[in-house]
Amino acid sequence: MRKPSNSCKFLLVMALCTSATLWSCGRKETAPPTEGGENSPASPASKSEGLPLGQQIEQKLDPLTKEDIELYLKAMGIAADRVKNPTPADNAALEGAKKILAGSAAGRVPTPDDVKTLERANLVALAMDQIVAEDMKLDGRTYRGIVEAVESVVPNPALGTAPAKSIPQAPEHVLTALEKRLSDVNTANETFLRPYRDEIQKLLAIVRNPANLPK
Repeated sequence: MRKPSNSCKFLLVMALCTSATLWSCGRKETAPPTEGGENSPASPASKSEGLPLGQQIEQKLDPLTKEDIELYLKAMGIAADRVKNPTPADNAALEGAKKILAGSAAGRVPTPDDVKTLERANLVALAMDQIVAEDMKLDGRTYRGIVEAVESVVPNPALGTAPAKSIPQAPEHVLTALEKRLSDVNTANETFLRPYRDEIQKLLAIVRNPANLPK
């Protein structure tokens, strides 16, 4: 089998990014919003609706709760076990993606079915918890908001330990209300998640490991 070219890898990455978006949107369509006020589970993520495109986010905009982290750890724990012990369907998606990459390296143009296979392989390799969450009948937007909140403040050791480079802001830059809220929430979440940090990172190293991607 020929080693996939950079263009093939790019095709996979594009399909992978599309996959996460499609999963979130698909769950939004199938799961009815939860009724309730600001503290209802579905409320935080929906607060970004109506904002300018540059300010729309999926992250939960309120500090994480014990119930949130318990749900996250449960889904990620099941996902980690499944990454270690993939189902026949999981293996089929990964093997299918390998064949598609090899074909693309030889000049074959991926079909729509190939793209679907690549998308599934991405979920298996980097977002197994999304598959688990769907199996658990969780609201996709709510779960994704929790994931974004957790992983915004806990680095993935599988991606290296180098600190992220900060983007210098112009002296006159003033945080928008949303930016200020996110900053405050991230600070609160970082403190709240400190006792769970080691457990989260162990799970991230398994479930979000780029080494899982088909080659």
